[in-house]
Amino acid sequence: MDNKYYPVFEVALKLHISESTLYRWIHQKKISHIKIGSRVLFSQENIDEFINNNTVNIE
Repeated sequence: MDNKYYPVFEVALKLHISESTLYRWIHQKKISHIKIGSRVLFSQENIDEFINNNTVNIE
C-alpha cells in the first residue's frame, strides 16, 4: 500500500483555506498531522478524517 503525504501548501489548497489558518489548526491540534524534523505532512487519511469530523449533516 503506497501512502502519499501532502505538505501544508497542498492541504491548504485542498481545503480552500490559507496556509496560516492550517498552521493555526496544527498548533491548536485541530487536525492530525505527521511531523518529520521541521516538515509537517498530512496523509490522505488525516485529511479525510478531518473533513468527516467537520461535516455538518442536515436532517
